[in-house]
Amino acid sequence: MYFAYFGLSEAPFSIAPDPAYLFMSDRHREALAHLSYGLGDNGGFVLLTGEVGTGKTTISRSVMEKLPENTQAAFILNPTLSCEELLATICDNLKVRYKKTGATLKYLTDKIQEKLLKNHQNNINTLLIIDEAQHLQPQVLEQLRLLTNLETNTKKLLQVILIGQPELQQLLQRRDLRQLAQRITARYHLLPLTKDELSQYIQHRLSVAQCTRALFNQGAIKQLHKVSKGIPRVINLLCDRALILAYGQNASVVNAAIVRKAAEEALGDEYQDKSFILSPVFYGILAGLLLPLIIAGGYWLGYSLYASNSHDDLAQLDIDKPLPSVAAKQALSQPEPPKEGQQLKAEQSQKAQPQEISEQLTPSSLADNTKLAKQPNEQVKAIEQQPSIVGYQPEKLIEKNDTEFELVANEGVSEDLLERFKAAVNETKQADNNTAFSADSDSNITDDEIKPIHQMPPSLQNQLPRLQFEMHIYATEGQAWVRVNGTDRFEGDMIAQGVMLAAILPQQVVLEFENQRFTMPALSSW
Repeated sequence: MYFAYFGLSEAPFSIAPDPAYLFMSDRHREALAHLSYGLGDNGGFVLLTGEVGTGKTTISRSVMEKLPENTQAAFILNPTLSCEELLATICDNLKVRYKKTGATLKYLTDKIQEKLLKNHQNNINTLLIIDEAQHLQPQVLEQLRLLTNLETNTKKLLQVILIGQPELQQLLQRRDLRQLAQRITARYHLLPLTKDELSQYIQHRLSVAQCTRALFNQGAIKQLHKVSKGIPRVINLLCDRALILAYGQNASVVNAAIVRKAAEEALGDEYQDKSFILSPVFYGILAGLLLPLIIAGGYWLGYSLYASNSHDDLAQLDIDKPLPSVAAKQALSQPEPPKEGQQLKAEQSQKAQPQEISEQLTPSSLADNTKLAKQPNEQVKAIEQQPSIVGYQPEKLIEKNDTEFELVANEGVSEDLLERFKAAVNETKQADNNTAFSADSDSNITDDEIKPIHQMPPSLQNQLPRLQFEMHIYATEGQAWVRVNGTDRFEGDMIAQGVMLAAILPQQVVLEFENQRFTMPALSSW
């Protein structure tokens, strides 16, 4: 069809195993060398393997064409035979006369051995080539080995070449075939062509077809190697179809686009699946699927970093020191004292402040963040260095002893507010002295009897689910809660799989897991 258009004498890319088109690459040259060595005086078995379409059959045809005149060869293309059928086929190829009916295994073996002895006496070498040998049954291979037992002191009377796919190597690794494997005198595995060899391969076949100019540009060569993976049979299919397409388009040279089109027509669904993966449509679908995952992952990562930073800030606080109360936060956030011109307005507004502050400060709200009792001298001194809290001057905290002090009202603070503040402090003292759990008042277990988590058995520590306490609010009126793993939890709640929040204490929580109770700091991560 396209021969005259491209100046070709014949089809250069036929898939028939024509030895005239055999391209002698380094790999093919080594394969022929191994076969020639195996066919020497040593005899025995020669093994040639390779992937489908790498040119094994073409090499075997080339070997047969170069055999010496004193060699008689039997070539078997279909090895899916029984032992009797294989021996009968060998007899047919070696022109051994035998009776067609009632031929037993022994009868056929004897006939073949007679032929081998006769050829040896006439100085004729006998060669058996079996293609697609990976289909041979183990018992048939063993029968072949028995045929090679006939030998002289210097050489085997039968030489066998086994040609097959890589599965043949696995077959010969069977333990019951180890005797045959030891008789293989030469092995070679034929690999696909490289990109440089592919270019030389195409030019070689065009030269055999009497075409002296290049019909494939570099883009086409690159695309051919990408699609064919260097397999000569696939290269022949693609090149033949590409030349037909180029002829239909009046193109003088085959380019990458024509090769891709040829691959779609010659390889069908096998190539279309690969081309879809490389197509913009595939990447668009992939991006549409991955975009929500990326957004969700970014949100989760941002939240985790925020939660981690919040926890780190809380972890830096000394939980044994009193936390500032709501009123303290308001005092710290108040602007600087007014100037003299604004003093009058400030004094008028100050009269209304105690009532507003007293409404905000309840015993529970003061007690949840304030623990002024039982502080050592160092902590009292640290408190004296802090700004005034709720109108109380630090110098008015009169130290009684290491753990007690009294509160004296500053100017502008009502007696009612002072009494409420004192009541909150007293409730905090009672909570510290109380050793029973608020969530389990009828239990006889006390704080001293509960071990911290790091003293519990390692098996329990390893099984404990992930916990992250981000916030802890303690109130003596039973309204305590903690934020664990992003959710607010109360006493008696299940905070994770199998983990119950038994109690919330001023500085720690009591957890129950695997029927055991233990304590953890109220602001911690596990």
